[in-house]
Amino acid sequence: MIDHIFIKNYKVFERENIPLDKNTLFIGTNASGKTTILEALDLFFNNVFHYEYVRNIDKDITIEIHVKDERYRKVFKSPDYNIEYSKCIGNMYDINHIRYLYVPKHIYAPKLLNDILSINLAIDTTSINQGKIFRVFDYIDGKLGNNIYNLFKISTKFQMNINDDVSFTRDEYTKIISNITYQYTIIGIDNFENNFNLEALKEITEFSYQTIFTSKHKDVVANFDYSVKALYKEDITHELDTITKAFEKNHRKKLLLVEGKYDVAWFEKGLSLLGEFKNYRVIPCGGYGNIQYVREQLEKEGYNTVTITDGDINTKHSLNRDVIELYADINYINARFNTKFTKMPYRKRDFFKRFHVKDDVVKKVLSSWAKKNLSLNSVFVQELDTLL
Repeated sequence: MIDHIFIKNYKVFERENIPLDKNTLFIGTNASGKTTILEALDLFFNNVFHYEYVRNIDKDITIEIHVKDERYRKVFKSPDYNIEYSKCIGNMYDINHIRYLYVPKHIYAPKLLNDILSINLAIDTTSINQGKIFRVFDYIDGKLGNNIYNLFKISTKFQMNINDDVSFTRDEYTKIISNITYQYTIIGIDNFENNFNLEALKEITEFSYQTIFTSKHKDVVANFDYSVKALYKEDITHELDTITKAFEKNHRKKLLLVEGKYDVAWFEKGLSLLGEFKNYRVIPCGGYGNIQYVREQLEKEGYNTVTITDGDINTKHSLNRDVIELYADINYINARFNTKFTKMPYRKRDFFKRFHVKDDVVKKVLSSWAKKNLSLNSVFVQELDTLL
């Protein structure tokens, strides 16, 4: 499963890191980046490149994903945007088993069917076939036993001659997607409501390895019982309608306002452990400075909100510790970042100054840790229970 995706110099994103969950629904206004995320994954996994999406033709495009706490980065070098192998990070063959299916807003049925055919017929490469692959190097220089390059990726493409006039109903599209048999398929569906019925949400999310949807429809948002993430072209104070247009007033779910996007994984995991996930939507506000304004405006509109801030704010709605990252396991932090903490600092400045990477990297990694490792006995979860 992909925990985060980093996109640089592609379409709406100059550079942006986006957290993902097993099932993630993105909401936002036009040109906020919803479709860009799905298309960036199509570039990463399927090499589907759109030259017109390049923001700055003098700069490279970078797409990086995090899977099981490992980084996998592909760099597409300007001006031709071929893969620059020397700048890539991670052993790509380790994620060769993952397949990605992109379902755009306007579906071309023959391509979708052929994409699913290739996914369903995906097979592991045997040691015999790998040997045949490496023999290609023998042909290049005439020397036997060459094995100087690592495998980057192996894929097989199947295509049937399908009539261009073929078309399907919403129910039929659901059946087609549901008939994907390959276990490690990530499905990205743009504007879900355009081609699928609402009842298909649960069906698709139950069988897939990971799903990433975009939608503008309130019914989709209301019935999506997983992670709903808002994207903003500016910030939440300028685009509050991203929230108000997506969530029903007086709906059973309360809007839990938190400071940053990396906090969301912590709170969603905590809510799940407490059996409260169905009652809340976690909304990051882009920092403490925005929370009061956002809360006031939402409550004026009739939305039910709850606010929890970092401990450095020191209010009755705050955590006890300065920042949420201070609740992570100290042994994991030392092993992951090569730090030498003997005890967790009390202040965030004393914490972050000990790392040799940017604060955002620490937050990103520890949000992934929280999704996998928080438990009911975790101090953070116990505090969250009290605050709620």
